[in-house]
Amino acid sequence: MSDAALVILFQVLTLLGSVFTVVKLYRTGLYSRYRMFFLLFLFQIPNTIWPLFINYNSRSYQYFWTLTEPISWVLYVLVVLELYRLVLEKHRGLYSLGRWMMYVAIAVAVAISIASLLPRIKPTTPLYSRTLGYFFAVQRGLYFSLVLFILLILVFLSRYPVHLSRNVLVHAALYSIYFLFGTLGVLLRTIFGNSIRDQVNLFLTGMSSICVFAWFFLLTRKGEESQTNIPLFGPEQERRALEQLEALNATLLKVSRN
Repeated sequence: MSDAALVILFQVLTLLGSVFTVVKLYRTGLYSRYRMFFLLFLFQIPNTIWPLFINYNSRSYQYFWTLTEPISWVLYVLVVLELYRLVLEKHRGLYSLGRWMMYVAIAVAVAISIASLLPRIKPTTPLYSRTLGYFFAVQRGLYFSLVLFILLILVFLSRYPVHLSRNVLVHAALYSIYFLFGTLGVLLRTIFGNSIRDQVNLFLTGMSSICVFAWFFLLTRKGEESQTNIPLFGPEQERRALEQLEALNATLLKVSRN
């Protein structure tokens, strides 16, 4: 089977997995807890259908992509914020600080990405190419800042024994994999250009299919009731780490109210 046929196969599987996941989230009531994640999957359904009917190399494909991709960006940011809120729902001070840090990180990363592009923009550069260049620069900055924030969430979970539902831990792990590989694809396209475009598309569509079905099978109603944490601590270490976390959270809450 050719790479192009495999990409289409994985796109169809991703579409089916997205539909199944949306239905499951709605029927189990989990959509009310993972609202932004639910909205992302609702958007992914039509956003996975139209590429099946438009040639990848056509101007129409580029037009639809530049219209729909910014919507994905907004949803990615909202899902990461939602994930951070779920991890820190009992520590609102830390959540508030992290949210503002994320906004600043996105703004700085996007500004740096655009600034790095400016020396390559010439007065003779066609308007369409210039616009597309800025578009990709914003995408790179946004993706890299979100990756940094996701990594910070994972580092936090490895350092503090925060008790979470099994669903939140599964969601954090899967979304980290999903987004990290997506960012890797953006990085590879930035470095190597169109020379490896087909291989990158095949890799990303395959990983997307795997993650979507993993969400479908692993997010359950029962998983919301099961409380757990990453078992890296002994009882005494866990107690000290939680005391430090509570003290830091209380300080941040006090500062935010003043």
